[in-house]
Amino acid sequence: MDRTQINRESVADQVATVLRQRILEGEFRPGTQLQELPLASSLGVSRNTMREAIRILSLEGLLRRSLHRGAAVSQLSLRDVQEIYQLRRMLELPAVLAARRPDPGLLQEICNAVEEYELAARDRNWSRAVSHDLHFHGLLVRLHGNKRLDSFYKNMLGELRVGMVLVDRSHDNPGALIPVHLEMCQLLTSGKLKQCAAVLEQHLEDSESRLTQIMHAHAARGVGTAQ
Repeated sequence: MDRTQINRESVADQVATVLRQRILEGEFRPGTQLQELPLASSLGVSRNTMREAIRILSLEGLLRRSLHRGAAVSQLSLRDVQEIYQLRRMLELPAVLAARRPDPGLLQEICNAVEEYELAARDRNWSRAVSHDLHFHGLLVRLHGNKRLDSFYKNMLGELRVGMVLVDRSHDNPGALIPVHLEMCQLLTSGKLKQCAAVLEQHLEDSESRLTQIMHAHAARGVGTAQ
């Protein structure tokens, strides 16, 4: 790998960061087609760089690519949500129940994620809040101690990010979600695993219900979701 390739990858990462922010802030709505040439021109980069940035976001689940239609912002269906939350229950709940001797450093990371989530919610920065929220849940899955599972989980949650930003932005009081995460952190740290799993299960049920309701509302207005 030569220096030219390293620089090109660095630019692609920067472009991916810009596009990611625009998606998560709602500038590019779910289902929006992203045209490589106009985007590359507007950001002053080559088409190859834009293509690489789109590939990065596709791997994260924020974009979906098709052979004939190019890339589009991921658009969750209600079936997608059901399947994702089914997988979340299958992965997160057993991880918590199996955490009999968790790594202290990992426990600290989990609690730090809650603190960062709280700060972002206080600032009403929904993109950052969702990032810390999903990071918290990703850290729970790390309790399994399986790196391949971690990677799979992160990719799966990428599809959920756009929807979760929509949930937080539409929530009457997003800060109300913080105590639930704090409680999970405290129960996990004190070794009360069954209680923690029970709180987590209810939280996932509430989260799925909230997202489903919002998707129904947007579908009724004809925007942003697929059936």
